[in-house]
Amino acid sequence: MHRALASTVLVLSALRVSPVAAQEGAQPQVQTEIAPSVQIITTAPNQTSARDVYFQSDLDELSESIRRTRVALISTSAAFGVGIILASIGASQCTRVDSYYYSYNYRCNNAGDVLVPLGGTFLGLGAIGMITSGIMLGVKKGKRRRMRQDIRRSNYGSRLEWDVDSGSLVF
Repeated sequence: MHRALASTVLVLSALRVSPVAAQEGAQPQVQTEIAPSVQIITTAPNQTSARDVYFQSDLDELSESIRRTRVALISTSAAFGVGIILASIGASQCTRVDSYYYSYNYRCNNAGDVLVPLGGTFLGLGAIGMITSGIMLGVKKGKRRRMRQDIRRSNYGSRLEWDVDSGSLVF
């Protein structure tokens, strides 16, 4: 058993030394270092494609636009609240007077005469601004959600879906 093992080691070492001896001439040398494994790199590490840069640029612009629209919604809501406060303070300075010609007649002091129209203006413009900026915010958030979904699909591929026309699963 030992002779078979010794002869196998001798044959394998002779096969390993023979190509080295043919390359270097007459002096056979035993190679002690193992050659590193070869790695093929197809793309440079940590590089993004131009498409990803454009997607990120568009996403950043849209996020900034959403931030501005959110600020507009908050400020018009504040104007609406100030309008309610001013109109209610002005209305508290008015008294109802019954007259023969009009069913609703209000008599206000100077504070009521100024605060009711001022508060009504803030209230009306704030309400219009809240509605407009709220709609804009919803539209822009939907656009950002669709853009993020497109980015995910471009990076990870599409999902398996059922195609109604062909009656089969498609990617």
